[in-house]
Amino acid sequence: MANVPLPIPKPVGEAAKPAEAAQQADNTADKPVAQESPLPQALPPVAENRPSEIPQSPPPSPPVVEQPGTASEPAHQADVPKPLPKPGTTAADVQRADKPDQPAAPGQDAVMPDEAKQNETKPGEQKAEAPPPPPPPPLVKEDPEELKACLAELTSLGAKYEPTDPIDEGGGCGIESPIDVAEVLPGVSLGGATMRCKTALSMAHWLKDTVQPALNIAMPGRRITGLVPGSTYACRLRNSASTGKISEHARGNAFDVAAFKLDNGEKMTMKPRDEDSTMEGAFQRTATAGACLHFTTVLSPGSDVAHQNHLHLDVLERKDGYRYCR
Repeated sequence: MANVPLPIPKPVGEAAKPAEAAQQADNTADKPVAQESPLPQALPPVAENRPSEIPQSPPPSPPVVEQPGTASEPAHQADVPKPLPKPGTTAADVQRADKPDQPAAPGQDAVMPDEAKQNETKPGEQKAEAPPPPPPPPLVKEDPEELKACLAELTSLGAKYEPTDPIDEGGGCGIESPIDVAEVLPGVSLGGATMRCKTALSMAHWLKDTVQPALNIAMPGRRITGLVPGSTYACRLRNSASTGKISEHARGNAFDVAAFKLDNGEKMTMKPRDEDSTMEGAFQRTATAGACLHFTTVLSPGSDVAHQNHLHLDVLERKDGYRYCR
C-alpha cells in the first residue's frame, strides 16, 4: 500500500471549465460511486526542535500604510509629507538635496556632503584673518662713492642745491641724503624742491638733452626757465590712496611736472595731447617720450585717471633695468 502513488492535486486557482464540469456530473450520475477504503499514508517524521535548530524568522518589515480604495481609485500607499525647506533655500538646493548624486546646474557649484560639512561654521568659530600687508621698504641707502660722483656731476652742470638733514618719517618715508634744489640747470628753477641727488641729476640731463632741444625746434628762440612742480617729496602712498604700496615721492625719487615756464613769461600747461596737432602738442609728446631715456617711470598726462594734469617722473630701480613709460 505504501507503493501506491497518490493522485497529484490540480493547481490551486484553476477553475474547471463549465462544459467539462457538466460532463463529469453526467458521468457520475450514470455510474455507481465506488467507495475506496482510505489508504494509510506515511506520516513524515516529526522534527525535533532543538534549541540550536529553531528556525529564526526574518525581522518584520515596516508596515505599509495604505489608504482605503474607492470605487474609482485603487488602494495606494499613503503619502508622507516632506519637511518644508528652510528660509533662503532655492529650488535648485531642494532638488540637489533630494538627489545628492545629480550634478549641479550650469553656473552653480556642486556641493558634496563632505564639502558642506567643511563649509559649516560652528558657533564661536571665526574664519582665518587675512595676512597683514608687507612692511614698507627701508630708506634708500646711498653708496658714498656714487653719491659723491652724483653731486660732482650735478655741480658741473651748473645746478644750485644745498644738502640738508636726513629725513625719516617712518613707514618707509624719508631720504637718507636729501638735497634742496634751487636751480637744476643755470637759469632753470625748481623752487627749492627736496629730492635725492640721482633724481635731480636725471632731471638736469632730461632738460638739457631732450626738452630744450625740442623747444628750439617747436618754438625757436624760446627757453625753459623753470618747472611748475605738481608734487615733490611727500610722505604718502601711491596716488595718495589709503592702501597699497608707498609712493616714490615718499622716497625722494619722484617729481611731477605741472607746467613749463618760458622766458617770455608764458606757461605751457601739461594736459592730454595725444590728439593735439599743434606744435605745442608735438613738443609735449616729444618731451614726455624722451623722458623715458632718463627716468625709469614716465606717466604722461592722460595715461590714467590719477595723471590727467601733470607728468610723473621717477627713478625707481627695477630688475634688469626695466622701465615703465606711458
